Amino acid sequence: MVNYFDVLVLGLATWRISHMLVWEDGPFKIFIRMQSWMERNDFLIDLFSCVWCLSVWVGAILVLSAIIDKTVTIYLMLPFALSSITILLERTTDG
Repeated sequence: MVNYFDVLVLGLATWRISHMLVWEDGPFKIFIRMQSWMERNDFLIDLFSCVWCLSVWVGAILVLSAIIDKTVTIYLMLPFALSSITILLERTTDG
């Protein structure tokens, strides 16, 4: 059974992962390299250029992962959820 905490963690993690893949360089510019590799495929580059589009697929993968093992999925996604909260707080309190 899914509770509000699980939805919050998975929702924040979905946003964080989607945002990282679309807008960020990543450590050692790994996301930039990934995007340049994907430019060869129109479907993939379209998918990875929109946070809203990508978040549907990231969310679906997290739901499937939670069906397989919810506890492990929640614990693996907690750092992403905490990062999302930190970013949102920083954006609202900055300057």
